[in-house]
Amino acid sequence: MTTILPDAELMTGYDVKAALTHGLLIGGSPRRVLFGEAAIAASYQAEALHIGPYPLGFLARYVRAGGFTAALDLPEPVIGREASELVRRWLRAAAASGVDVEREVLFARWLASVALLITMRRRVREAGNH
Repeated sequence: MTTILPDAELMTGYDVKAALTHGLLIGGSPRRVLFGEAAIAASYQAEALHIGPYPLGFLARYVRAGGFTAALDLPEPVIGREASELVRRWLRAAAASGVDVEREVLFARWLASVALLITMRRRVREAGNH
């Protein structure tokens, strides 16, 4: 049986770094969790620090083109100290899985998924304000 976590837990208490490390290394359930609960939790964490979908989408393309090392070398992967620290934690957790083109592309896809979730939530909020 699958346990469904409430949004409140995904917003605050979810260990995205652990999900990244496991999901990038292990297929099956850990990978589904990475692209499900972990992506949702990451989108909430990003929004809380005012990280929008465009910077995450840009970073996803950057990781795809240059890999973990190049992304970790960016002086400011997103705008703002706290926001950059959050994204660097994700990058370091992903890089801890080992430098591998397939894992880098998978992480880039994950970042793009996080950006998409933020976009979707924004559109729902905007539709509710009309």
